Amino acid sequence: MTTYSCPRVDIFTDDDSTVSPITVLPAELLIEIFAYCISNEGHAPLTLRKVCSWWRDLVDTSPRLWQTIILDDGDGNIFTEQQAKLWTTRSQPLKYDIELNVEDPQYILPLLSPLLPSVDRWRSFRLSGNRDEEIILDDLNLTPNTLTHLHLCFHDNDQDDFDDDEPRITFSPISPAHTSSYALNLWISNIPSPHLLPPLRFVHVTIAEGGQTGLHTQPRSILDFLTACPELESFFLSGWPHNTRIAGNLPVVFLPNLITLHLKSTCFVRVLLSCLNTPRLQNLYLSHLNVNFDLIGSYHDEGDSEDEAHDYSQSPSSDQATGMGLRKLISSCSPPIRVLEMDFSDMRTKDFLYVFDRLPLLEDFHIVASDMSDKVIYFFRPIRHMGYGYVTGLRLPRLRKLRLTNCQRLSGRAIVDSLSDRVKWSDIEYPDYTLTDVSISGCEGFTQWDRHILSTVLGTRLRPEA
Repeated sequence: MTTYSCPRVDIFTDDDSTVSPITVLPAELLIEIFAYCISNEGHAPLTLRKVCSWWRDLVDTSPRLWQTIILDDGDGNIFTEQQAKLWTTRSQPLKYDIELNVEDPQYILPLLSPLLPSVDRWRSFRLSGNRDEEIILDDLNLTPNTLTHLHLCFHDNDQDDFDDDEPRITFSPISPAHTSSYALNLWISNIPSPHLLPPLRFVHVTIAEGGQTGLHTQPRSILDFLTACPELESFFLSGWPHNTRIAGNLPVVFLPNLITLHLKSTCFVRVLLSCLNTPRLQNLYLSHLNVNFDLIGSYHDEGDSEDEAHDYSQSPSSDQATGMGLRKLISSCSPPIRVLEMDFSDMRTKDFLYVFDRLPLLEDFHIVASDMSDKVIYFFRPIRHMGYGYVTGLRLPRLRKLRLTNCQRLSGRAIVDSLSDRVKWSDIEYPDYTLTDVSISGCEGFTQWDRHILSTVLGTRLRPEA
Protein backbone atom coordinates (compact mmCIF):
# COMPACT_ATOMS: atom_id res chain seq x y z
CA MET A 1 0.00 0.00 0.00
CA THR A 2 1.37 3.43 -0.92
CA THR A 3 2.17 5.72 2.05
CA TYR A 4 1.72 9.44 1.48
CA SER A 5 3.16 12.36 3.42
CA CYS A 6 1.56 15.78 3.27
CA PRO A 7 4.02 18.38 1.98
CA ARG A 8 4.29 21.80 3.58
CA VAL A 9 2.25 24.06 1.36
CA ASP A 10 2.22 27.83 1.85
CA ILE A 11 -1.18 28.81 0.51
CA PHE A 12 -2.66 31.98 1.98
CA THR A 13 -6.02 33.63 1.73
CA ASP A 14 -6.35 37.12 0.36
CA ASP A 15 -6.76 38.82 3.74
CA ASP A 16 -4.59 36.88 6.20
CA SER A 17 -1.78 34.38 6.49
CA THR A 18 -3.85 31.38 7.49
CA VAL A 19 -2.99 28.09 5.76
CA SER A 20 -5.90 26.70 3.71
CA PRO A 21 -7.38 23.74 5.65
CA ILE A 22 -7.50 21.44 2.58
CA THR A 23 -3.71 21.51 2.40
CA VAL A 24 -3.19 19.90 5.80
CA LEU A 25 -5.53 16.94 5.35
CA PRO A 26 -3.84 13.53 5.37
CA ALA A 27 -3.48 11.85 1.97
CA GLU A 28 -5.70 8.96 3.02
CA LEU A 29 -8.55 11.33 3.85
CA LEU A 30 -8.06 13.23 0.61
CA ILE A 31 -8.36 9.97 -1.31
CA GLU A 32 -11.68 9.27 0.44
CA ILE A 33 -12.92 12.72 -0.55
CA PHE A 34 -11.73 12.24 -4.10
CA ALA A 35 -13.47 8.85 -4.27
CA TYR A 36 -16.74 10.49 -3.21
CA CYS A 37 -16.34 13.13 -5.91
CA ILE A 38 -15.68 10.50 -8.55
CA SER A 39 -18.79 8.54 -7.56
CA ASN A 40 -20.84 11.59 -8.59
CA GLU A 41 -18.75 12.82 -11.50
CA GLY A 42 -17.04 10.15 -13.58
CA HIS A 43 -14.43 12.45 -15.13
CA ALA A 44 -13.45 13.99 -11.78
CA PRO A 45 -9.91 12.46 -11.81
CA LEU A 46 -9.08 14.63 -14.81
CA THR A 47 -10.12 17.78 -12.93
CA LEU A 48 -8.60 16.85 -9.57
CA ARG A 49 -5.16 16.13 -11.00
CA LYS A 50 -5.01 19.67 -12.44
CA VAL A 51 -5.27 21.43 -9.07
CA CYS A 52 -1.63 21.06 -8.01
CA SER A 53 1.34 18.76 -8.38
CA TRP A 54 0.62 17.04 -5.05
CA TRP A 55 -2.97 16.26 -6.01
CA ARG A 56 -1.80 15.09 -9.43
CA ASP A 57 0.68 12.68 -7.83
CA LEU A 58 -1.94 11.54 -5.36
CA VAL A 59 -4.58 10.88 -8.01
CA ASP A 60 -2.17 9.25 -10.48
CA THR A 61 -0.80 6.80 -7.89
CA SER A 62 -4.20 5.75 -6.47
CA PRO A 63 -5.62 2.98 -8.71
CA ARG A 64 -8.85 3.00 -6.70
CA LEU A 65 -9.69 6.47 -8.05
CA TRP A 66 -9.57 5.17 -11.60
CA GLN A 67 -11.59 2.02 -10.97
CA THR A 68 -14.92 3.38 -12.18
CA ILE A 69 -15.51 4.78 -15.66
CA ILE A 70 -18.80 6.61 -16.08
CA LEU A 71 -19.82 7.32 -19.67
CA ASP A 72 -22.84 9.35 -20.77
CA ASP A 73 -24.06 10.29 -24.23
CA GLY A 74 -25.63 13.44 -22.79
CA ASP A 75 -22.38 15.29 -22.09
CA GLY A 76 -21.57 15.62 -25.78
CA ASN A 77 -18.12 14.04 -25.41
CA ILE A 78 -16.82 10.76 -26.75
CA PHE A 79 -14.39 8.81 -24.58
CA THR A 80 -11.14 8.99 -26.54
CA GLU A 81 -8.39 6.40 -26.97
CA GLN A 82 -6.06 8.65 -24.97
CA GLN A 83 -8.52 8.86 -22.08
CA ALA A 84 -9.08 5.10 -22.20
CA LYS A 85 -5.33 4.50 -22.04
CA LEU A 86 -5.02 6.89 -19.08
CA TRP A 87 -7.81 5.16 -17.13
CA THR A 88 -6.66 1.62 -17.84
CA THR A 89 -3.05 2.47 -16.99
CA ARG A 90 -3.78 4.36 -13.78
CA SER A 91 -6.19 1.69 -12.49
CA GLN A 92 -3.64 -1.11 -12.72
CA PRO A 93 -3.43 -3.66 -11.24
CA LEU A 94 -7.11 -3.42 -10.28
CA LYS A 95 -10.02 -4.33 -12.54
CA TYR A 96 -12.47 -1.55 -13.25
CA ASP A 97 -16.23 -0.99 -13.61
CA ILE A 98 -18.00 0.64 -16.53
CA GLU A 99 -21.25 2.54 -16.07
CA LEU A 100 -22.80 3.54 -19.37
CA ASN A 101 -25.84 5.80 -19.52
CA VAL A 102 -27.18 6.28 -23.06
CA GLU A 103 -30.51 7.39 -24.44
CA ASP A 104 -29.41 6.98 -28.06
CA PRO A 105 -28.09 3.41 -28.60
CA GLN A 106 -25.97 4.43 -31.58
CA TYR A 107 -23.50 5.95 -29.09
CA ILE A 108 -22.89 2.69 -27.21
CA LEU A 109 -20.22 1.47 -29.60
CA PRO A 110 -18.39 4.83 -29.92
CA LEU A 111 -18.31 5.18 -26.12
CA LEU A 112 -17.23 1.60 -25.44
CA SER A 113 -14.87 0.95 -28.33
CA PRO A 114 -11.76 2.65 -26.84
CA LEU A 115 -12.09 0.32 -23.83
CA LEU A 116 -12.63 -2.94 -25.72
CA PRO A 117 -8.88 -3.69 -26.05
CA SER A 118 -8.80 -4.05 -22.23
CA VAL A 119 -12.12 -5.85 -21.85
CA ASP A 120 -10.35 -8.61 -19.90
CA ARG A 121 -9.87 -6.08 -17.08
CA TRP A 122 -13.55 -5.11 -16.85
CA ARG A 123 -15.04 -6.12 -13.51
CA SER A 124 -18.63 -5.16 -14.28
CA PHE A 125 -20.66 -3.48 -16.98
CA ARG A 126 -23.81 -1.52 -16.19
CA LEU A 127 -26.05 -0.09 -18.90
CA SER A 128 -28.81 2.42 -18.18
CA GLY A 129 -30.88 4.95 -20.05
CA ASN A 130 -32.79 3.52 -23.00
CA ARG A 131 -32.62 0.08 -21.40
CA ASP A 132 -31.08 -1.37 -18.24
CA GLU A 133 -28.65 -4.24 -17.96
CA GLU A 134 -25.87 -5.27 -15.59
CA ILE A 135 -23.24 -7.93 -16.23
CA ILE A 136 -20.57 -9.25 -13.88
CA LEU A 137 -17.68 -9.92 -16.20
CA ASP A 138 -16.00 -12.41 -13.87
CA ASP A 139 -18.68 -14.86 -14.99
CA LEU A 140 -17.51 -14.65 -18.61
CA ASN A 141 -14.34 -15.64 -20.40
CA LEU A 142 -14.26 -12.25 -22.09
CA THR A 143 -10.93 -11.11 -23.51
CA PRO A 144 -9.87 -9.06 -26.55
CA ASN A 145 -9.24 -12.37 -28.33
CA THR A 146 -12.56 -13.99 -27.43
CA LEU A 147 -14.69 -10.93 -28.23
CA THR A 148 -14.78 -11.75 -31.94
CA HIS A 149 -18.31 -10.96 -33.14
CA LEU A 150 -20.26 -7.73 -33.50
CA HIS A 151 -24.01 -7.85 -34.17
CA LEU A 152 -25.75 -4.60 -35.13
CA CYS A 153 -29.52 -5.04 -35.23
CA PHE A 154 -31.74 -2.22 -36.45
CA HIS A 155 -34.45 -1.31 -33.99
CA ASP A 156 -36.72 1.71 -33.78
CA ASN A 157 -36.71 2.54 -30.09
CA ASP A 158 -39.72 4.85 -30.52
CA GLN A 159 -41.88 2.38 -32.45
CA ASP A 160 -40.65 -1.20 -31.97
CA ASP A 161 -41.52 -3.22 -28.91
CA PHE A 162 -39.21 -5.93 -27.64
CA ASP A 163 -40.51 -9.35 -26.85
CA ASP A 164 -40.25 -9.68 -23.08
CA ASP A 165 -39.16 -13.29 -23.54
CA GLU A 166 -36.36 -12.35 -25.93
CA PRO A 167 -32.95 -12.10 -24.25
CA ARG A 168 -31.37 -8.67 -24.59
CA ILE A 169 -27.78 -9.35 -23.60
CA THR A 170 -25.09 -6.95 -24.73
CA PHE A 171 -22.31 -9.53 -24.33
CA SER A 172 -23.10 -13.17 -25.03
CA PRO A 173 -21.47 -16.37 -26.29
CA ILE A 174 -22.02 -16.81 -30.01
CA SER A 175 -23.87 -20.04 -29.15
CA PRO A 176 -24.77 -21.85 -25.92
CA ALA A 177 -22.28 -24.60 -26.74
CA HIS A 178 -19.54 -22.27 -27.93
CA THR A 179 -18.27 -20.13 -25.05
CA SER A 180 -14.79 -19.52 -26.44
CA SER A 181 -16.11 -16.71 -28.66
CA TYR A 182 -18.34 -13.85 -27.61
CA ALA A 183 -20.44 -11.27 -29.41
CA LEU A 184 -21.21 -7.66 -28.68
CA ASN A 185 -24.91 -7.25 -29.51
CA LEU A 186 -26.28 -3.76 -30.12
CA TRP A 187 -29.76 -2.59 -31.12
CA ILE A 188 -29.46 0.62 -33.13
CA SER A 189 -31.42 2.93 -35.41
CA ASN A 190 -28.34 4.26 -37.26
CA ILE A 191 -24.94 2.79 -38.02
CA PRO A 192 -22.25 4.59 -35.97
CA SER A 193 -19.99 6.91 -37.91
CA PRO A 194 -16.42 5.62 -38.32
CA HIS A 195 -15.20 9.10 -37.36
CA LEU A 196 -16.31 8.30 -33.80
CA LEU A 197 -14.56 4.93 -33.69
CA PRO A 198 -11.01 3.70 -33.28
CA PRO A 199 -10.04 0.65 -35.40
CA LEU A 200 -12.20 -2.25 -34.25
CA ARG A 201 -10.77 -5.74 -33.74
CA PHE A 202 -13.94 -7.70 -34.52
CA VAL A 203 -13.38 -10.45 -37.10
CA HIS A 204 -17.08 -11.24 -37.65
CA VAL A 205 -19.66 -8.49 -38.21
CA THR A 206 -23.41 -8.83 -38.83
CA ILE A 207 -25.70 -5.96 -39.76
CA ALA A 208 -29.41 -6.80 -39.67
CA GLU A 209 -31.90 -4.29 -41.06
CA GLY A 210 -35.62 -4.55 -40.49
CA GLY A 211 -37.32 -4.44 -37.14
CA GLN A 212 -41.07 -4.02 -36.99
CA THR A 213 -40.93 -0.78 -38.97
CA GLY A 214 -38.49 -1.93 -41.66
CA LEU A 215 -35.56 0.24 -40.61
CA HIS A 216 -32.79 0.34 -43.18
CA THR A 217 -29.67 2.23 -44.10
CA GLN A 218 -27.71 3.38 -47.13
CA PRO A 219 -24.72 1.63 -48.75
CA ARG A 220 -22.52 4.60 -47.84
CA SER A 221 -23.15 4.05 -44.12
CA ILE A 222 -22.37 0.34 -44.40
CA LEU A 223 -19.19 0.88 -46.40
CA ASP A 224 -18.00 3.69 -44.14
CA PHE A 225 -18.48 1.49 -41.09
CA LEU A 226 -16.52 -1.36 -42.67
CA THR A 227 -13.51 0.96 -42.96
CA ALA A 228 -13.31 0.81 -39.16
CA CYS A 229 -12.99 -3.01 -39.24
CA PRO A 230 -9.55 -3.72 -40.74
CA GLU A 231 -9.33 -7.24 -39.23
CA LEU A 232 -12.70 -8.38 -40.58
CA GLU A 233 -12.84 -12.01 -41.74
CA SER A 234 -16.57 -12.43 -42.33
CA PHE A 235 -19.40 -9.99 -43.01
CA PHE A 236 -23.12 -10.76 -43.13
CA LEU A 237 -25.68 -8.17 -44.22
CA SER A 238 -29.26 -9.23 -43.65
CA GLY A 239 -31.07 -6.44 -45.42
CA TRP A 240 -34.59 -5.14 -45.81
CA PRO A 241 -35.46 -4.70 -49.51
CA HIS A 242 -36.02 -1.00 -50.13
CA ASN A 243 -35.76 0.44 -53.60
CA THR A 244 -34.32 3.90 -52.99
CA ARG A 245 -31.80 6.09 -54.73
CA ILE A 246 -28.25 5.68 -53.50
CA ALA A 247 -27.00 8.76 -51.67
CA GLY A 248 -23.46 10.09 -51.69
CA ASN A 249 -20.19 9.08 -53.30
CA LEU A 250 -19.26 5.54 -52.37
CA PRO A 251 -15.78 4.59 -51.14
CA VAL A 252 -13.97 1.42 -52.17
CA VAL A 253 -13.29 -0.48 -48.95
CA PHE A 254 -10.16 -2.62 -48.70
CA LEU A 255 -10.74 -5.67 -46.50
CA PRO A 256 -7.51 -7.66 -46.78
CA ASN A 257 -8.58 -10.47 -44.42
CA LEU A 258 -12.19 -10.99 -45.50
CA ILE A 259 -12.80 -14.69 -46.18
CA THR A 260 -16.60 -14.95 -46.08
CA LEU A 261 -19.21 -12.53 -47.44
CA HIS A 262 -22.98 -13.04 -47.19
CA LEU A 263 -25.46 -10.56 -48.67
CA LYS A 264 -29.15 -11.22 -48.10
CA SER A 265 -32.35 -9.39 -48.99
CA THR A 266 -30.86 -6.13 -50.20
CA CYS A 267 -31.44 -4.01 -53.29
CA PHE A 268 -27.88 -2.70 -53.04
CA VAL A 269 -26.03 -5.84 -54.07
CA ARG A 270 -24.51 -4.18 -57.13
CA VAL A 271 -22.95 -1.24 -55.32
CA LEU A 272 -21.83 -3.29 -52.33
CA LEU A 273 -20.04 -5.89 -54.46
CA SER A 274 -18.62 -3.14 -56.65
CA CYS A 275 -17.15 -1.24 -53.69
CA LEU A 276 -15.43 -4.10 -51.86
CA ASN A 277 -11.79 -4.98 -52.45
CA THR A 278 -11.42 -8.46 -50.98
CA PRO A 279 -8.30 -10.20 -52.31
CA ARG A 280 -8.69 -13.20 -49.97
CA LEU A 281 -12.44 -13.81 -50.34
CA GLN A 282 -13.17 -17.55 -50.52
CA ASN A 283 -16.83 -17.97 -49.58
CA LEU A 284 -19.56 -15.89 -51.21
CA TYR A 285 -23.21 -16.36 -50.24
CA LEU A 286 -25.93 -14.44 -52.09
CA SER A 287 -29.46 -15.07 -50.86
CA HIS A 288 -32.92 -13.66 -51.49
CA LEU A 289 -31.71 -10.94 -53.85
CA ASN A 290 -34.31 -11.55 -56.58
CA VAL A 291 -37.03 -8.89 -56.86
CA ASN A 292 -39.76 -8.50 -59.47
CA PHE A 293 -39.51 -4.71 -59.80
CA ASP A 294 -37.03 -2.42 -61.52
CA LEU A 295 -34.23 -1.23 -59.27
CA ILE A 296 -33.61 2.51 -59.16
CA GLY A 297 -30.38 3.59 -60.81
CA SER A 298 -28.91 4.12 -64.25
CA TYR A 299 -25.67 2.37 -65.18
CA HIS A 300 -23.69 2.22 -68.40
CA ASP A 301 -20.74 0.00 -67.53
CA GLU A 302 -19.30 -2.59 -69.86
CA GLY A 303 -21.66 -5.55 -69.67
CA ASP A 304 -24.79 -3.48 -69.00
CA SER A 305 -26.03 -4.01 -72.54
CA GLU A 306 -28.96 -6.33 -73.17
CA ASP A 307 -28.28 -10.01 -72.69
CA GLU A 308 -27.83 -11.53 -76.13
CA ALA A 309 -29.26 -14.83 -74.90
CA HIS A 310 -32.71 -13.24 -74.37
CA ASP A 311 -33.53 -15.85 -71.73
CA TYR A 312 -36.67 -15.48 -69.64
CA SER A 313 -36.39 -14.19 -66.07
CA GLN A 314 -38.88 -13.32 -63.36
CA SER A 315 -36.38 -10.83 -61.89
CA PRO A 316 -34.49 -9.20 -64.78
CA SER A 317 -33.45 -6.02 -62.96
CA SER A 318 -32.01 -7.74 -59.89
CA ASP A 319 -30.41 -10.41 -62.12
CA GLN A 320 -28.50 -7.65 -63.87
CA ALA A 321 -27.58 -5.98 -60.58
CA THR A 322 -26.24 -9.20 -59.08
CA GLY A 323 -24.33 -10.13 -62.21
CA MET A 324 -22.78 -6.71 -62.69
CA GLY A 325 -21.80 -6.47 -59.03
CA LEU A 326 -20.11 -9.85 -59.20
CA ARG A 327 -18.36 -8.85 -62.40
CA LYS A 328 -16.96 -5.74 -60.72
CA LEU A 329 -15.80 -7.67 -57.66
CA ILE A 330 -13.99 -10.25 -59.78
CA SER A 331 -12.40 -7.73 -62.14
CA SER A 332 -11.18 -5.45 -59.34
CA CYS A 333 -9.41 -7.95 -57.08
CA SER A 334 -9.64 -11.49 -58.58
CA PRO A 335 -10.76 -13.09 -55.30
CA PRO A 336 -9.94 -16.82 -54.89
CA ILE A 337 -13.60 -17.80 -54.45
CA ARG A 338 -14.00 -21.48 -53.62
CA VAL A 339 -17.65 -21.56 -52.53
CA LEU A 340 -20.46 -19.74 -54.35
CA GLU A 341 -24.04 -20.18 -53.14
CA MET A 342 -26.94 -18.38 -54.82
CA ASP A 343 -30.25 -18.86 -53.03
CA PHE A 344 -33.12 -17.04 -54.78
CA SER A 345 -30.39 -14.96 -56.38
CA ASP A 346 -29.93 -15.04 -60.12
CA MET A 347 -27.92 -13.58 -62.99
CA ARG A 348 -28.27 -13.16 -66.71
CA THR A 349 -26.88 -15.87 -68.98
CA LYS A 350 -23.93 -13.72 -70.05
CA ASP A 351 -23.11 -12.95 -66.41
CA PHE A 352 -22.94 -16.66 -65.62
CA LEU A 353 -20.54 -17.08 -68.55
CA TYR A 354 -18.38 -14.16 -67.36
CA VAL A 355 -18.23 -15.52 -63.80
CA PHE A 356 -17.60 -19.16 -64.76
CA ASP A 357 -14.73 -18.07 -67.01
CA ARG A 358 -13.05 -16.22 -64.12
CA LEU A 359 -13.38 -18.47 -61.09
CA PRO A 360 -10.69 -21.10 -61.68
CA LEU A 361 -10.57 -22.10 -57.98
CA LEU A 362 -14.31 -22.62 -57.42
CA GLU A 363 -14.94 -25.98 -55.76
CA ASP A 364 -18.55 -25.76 -54.58
CA PHE A 365 -21.47 -24.20 -56.50
CA HIS A 366 -25.02 -24.29 -55.19
CA ILE A 367 -27.93 -22.48 -56.83
CA VAL A 368 -31.54 -22.43 -55.65
CA ALA A 369 -34.68 -21.29 -57.51
CA SER A 370 -32.85 -19.99 -60.54
CA ASP A 371 -34.46 -19.11 -63.87
CA MET A 372 -31.24 -20.08 -65.65
CA SER A 373 -31.78 -21.81 -68.97
CA ASP A 374 -30.16 -24.83 -70.59
CA LYS A 375 -27.58 -22.44 -72.06
CA VAL A 376 -26.12 -21.97 -68.58
CA ILE A 377 -25.93 -25.66 -67.69
CA TYR A 378 -24.16 -26.29 -71.00
CA PHE A 379 -21.35 -24.00 -69.80
CA PHE A 380 -20.30 -26.92 -67.58
CA ARG A 381 -19.36 -29.01 -70.62
CA PRO A 382 -15.76 -29.11 -71.79
CA ILE A 383 -14.94 -26.33 -74.26
CA ARG A 384 -14.37 -27.79 -77.70
CA HIS A 385 -12.72 -26.41 -80.80
CA MET A 386 -15.35 -25.15 -83.20
CA GLY A 387 -13.82 -26.81 -86.23
CA TYR A 388 -12.13 -29.98 -85.00
CA GLY A 389 -14.09 -30.81 -81.85
CA TYR A 390 -11.15 -31.48 -79.53
CA VAL A 391 -11.28 -30.12 -75.97
CA THR A 392 -9.50 -26.80 -75.43
CA GLY A 393 -10.46 -26.14 -71.81
CA LEU A 394 -12.90 -26.51 -68.96
CA ARG A 395 -14.75 -23.80 -67.07
CA LEU A 396 -14.57 -24.04 -63.30
CA PRO A 397 -11.79 -26.65 -63.61
CA ARG A 398 -11.68 -27.39 -59.85
CA LEU A 399 -15.43 -27.80 -59.36
CA ARG A 400 -16.07 -30.86 -57.21
CA LYS A 401 -19.47 -30.17 -55.65
CA LEU A 402 -22.55 -29.08 -57.64
CA ARG A 403 -26.04 -28.61 -56.25
CA LEU A 404 -29.03 -27.62 -58.38
CA THR A 405 -32.22 -27.00 -56.38
CA ASN A 406 -35.63 -25.97 -57.72
CA CYS A 407 -34.25 -24.76 -61.06
CA GLN A 408 -37.44 -25.17 -63.06
CA ARG A 409 -36.27 -24.02 -66.48
CA LEU A 410 -33.54 -26.63 -66.84
CA SER A 411 -34.34 -29.65 -68.97
CA GLY A 412 -33.32 -33.13 -67.91
CA ARG A 413 -31.57 -33.72 -71.21
CA ALA A 414 -29.36 -30.64 -70.81
CA ILE A 415 -28.38 -31.65 -67.27
CA VAL A 416 -27.57 -35.22 -68.32
CA ASP A 417 -25.65 -34.23 -71.47
CA SER A 418 -23.54 -31.49 -69.88
CA LEU A 419 -22.63 -33.29 -66.66
CA SER A 420 -21.99 -36.63 -68.38
CA ASP A 421 -19.77 -34.96 -70.95
CA ARG A 422 -17.87 -33.10 -68.24
CA VAL A 423 -17.28 -36.08 -65.98
CA LYS A 424 -16.25 -38.47 -68.76
CA TRP A 425 -13.53 -36.01 -69.76
CA SER A 426 -12.44 -34.75 -66.32
CA ASP A 427 -12.28 -38.24 -64.80
CA ILE A 428 -9.43 -38.92 -67.24
CA GLU A 429 -7.77 -35.54 -67.65
CA TYR A 430 -8.34 -34.00 -64.18
CA PRO A 431 -9.11 -36.92 -61.82
CA ASP A 432 -8.10 -34.87 -58.75
CA TYR A 433 -10.63 -32.15 -59.57
CA THR A 434 -13.50 -34.01 -61.20
CA LEU A 435 -17.04 -33.81 -59.80
CA THR A 436 -17.38 -35.89 -56.64
CA ASP A 437 -20.72 -34.72 -55.21
CA VAL A 438 -23.76 -33.84 -57.35
CA SER A 439 -27.21 -33.04 -55.97
CA ILE A 440 -30.23 -32.32 -58.18
CA SER A 441 -33.53 -31.82 -56.40
CA GLY A 442 -36.83 -30.11 -57.11
CA CYS A 443 -35.98 -29.54 -60.80
CA GLU A 444 -39.18 -30.56 -62.58
CA GLY A 445 -37.47 -31.09 -65.93
CA PHE A 446 -35.12 -33.66 -64.42
CA THR A 447 -37.13 -36.90 -64.38
CA GLN A 448 -36.46 -40.22 -62.71
CA TRP A 449 -35.33 -41.57 -66.06
CA ASP A 450 -32.87 -38.67 -66.39
CA ARG A 451 -31.59 -39.49 -62.92
CA HIS A 452 -31.10 -43.11 -63.89
CA ILE A 453 -29.16 -42.20 -67.06
CA LEU A 454 -26.93 -39.74 -65.21
CA SER A 455 -26.28 -42.24 -62.41
CA THR A 456 -24.79 -44.69 -64.93
CA VAL A 457 -22.02 -42.11 -65.42
CA LEU A 458 -21.72 -40.57 -61.96
CA GLY A 459 -22.53 -43.63 -59.88
CA THR A 460 -22.73 -42.89 -56.16
CA ARG A 461 -21.52 -39.32 -56.80
CA LEU A 462 -25.12 -38.46 -57.71
CA ARG A 463 -27.04 -38.07 -54.47
CA PRO A 464 -30.53 -39.56 -54.19
CA GLU A 465 -33.26 -36.92 -54.26
CA ALA A 466 -34.24 -35.91 -50.74
